[in-house]
Amino acid sequence: MNPLAPQASIAQKTSEISPISIGLCLALACLMVASSAAPATHAPRDWRHRIPASAFQKTAPGEWTSPLVQPAFGFDELIYSWHLHQPGDTFRLYLKVVFGPSDQTDWLHAGFWGAVTDAITNRQRPTFERGVLDMDFLKLTAKATGFRFKVVAAGTNALAAAPALTVVATDNQAKASAPRVEPERLPGRVLDVPLRRQLDSQGQWMKDRCQSAALASAMEYYGKSVLLEDIVRLTNDPEYNYAGIWPRVIGAAQEFGYEGYIERFRNWTAVRRALAENKIVLCSIRLKPGDCESPPYASMGDHIVALCGVTDDGRVVVTDSALDRSGRGHLYQWLQSDFETVWMRTKGGVAMVICPPAGTVARRVTDLPPFPKDRVFPAGDDH
Repeated sequence: MNPLAPQASIAQKTSEISPISIGLCLALACLMVASSAAPATHAPRDWRHRIPASAFQKTAPGEWTSPLVQPAFGFDELIYSWHLHQPGDTFRLYLKVVFGPSDQTDWLHAGFWGAVTDAITNRQRPTFERGVLDMDFLKLTAKATGFRFKVVAAGTNALAAAPALTVVATDNQAKASAPRVEPERLPGRVLDVPLRRQLDSQGQWMKDRCQSAALASAMEYYGKSVLLEDIVRLTNDPEYNYAGIWPRVIGAAQEFGYEGYIERFRNWTAVRRALAENKIVLCSIRLKPGDCESPPYASMGDHIVALCGVTDDGRVVVTDSALDRSGRGHLYQWLQSDFETVWMRTKGGVAMVICPPAGTVARRVTDLPPFPKDRVFPAGDDH
């Protein structure tokens, strides 16, 4: 038997297939390849905007409304912070979300500032069919096309003007385009941001005041020491009974004379640029067990740390009040890949940026020790 005979027979049969059949087979193959291809990838896309105080129109006594703001694309998340016209201003802020012509929400309560005269206890988060305004964070199940804000005076002193607002709108389902090419990397730098403990002036531990301690660290770095209870008085939202409202942290900084704004950081070039401008980045992080290679604690709920450095060899340096009791809170080192996980990936890179006063000189660390080898994380401190 000729071993080549079966192959010759197959070749002969193949030659008898019609061109139409070949075309159908090729079309079928293309469909199979297309159906098995990886689904389209998505990447968050952010749009940043500042609404100046001058853009608000007075619509009633003690009431100002912004124009309709339409980002460059549909969005499903919105974060915001206010910029006080002057210390002591008291107001309520409302947000209206627009999905299309004649399709918009009612006015949603978006926060307040100052000693309001109509305080509400046990306030509930505004929810509606397509989303929730989670105290300071708009989360949607359908993309919106625009938004506007309303400011209403709410104190005994007359409000002279509406505050300016910084807003970041995000589309979490934007189709990924070509890989993003980051600009040329700025050199790493580490700022010597001191550790402020979660203790009041009597030495009593103040649980869940990480955001206030992080702000205290930033202000002390810039030269002003403020009692933690004086910061907590401003950052705490008594209506929601919640300590970590982002706009209130920034508002507290402004009451003490420091400008700040809400931001999302999606890459390390943006972080390095902020550090180069002597800014302190208060990062919102969350850690689940097993997420990281070498974290400071096994797990951590929503938490705020002061990011004060990035090195050229892949380390992130933070001042972390949750590590105070173990003596590791000042200039604690993370692997950059780990910190990216707990901040940029888990919390979308949300941060409160505190800006230096004019003429402030950066205090840099030049003798940072190397990252410890074979570090084993302990149980962690109560933050």
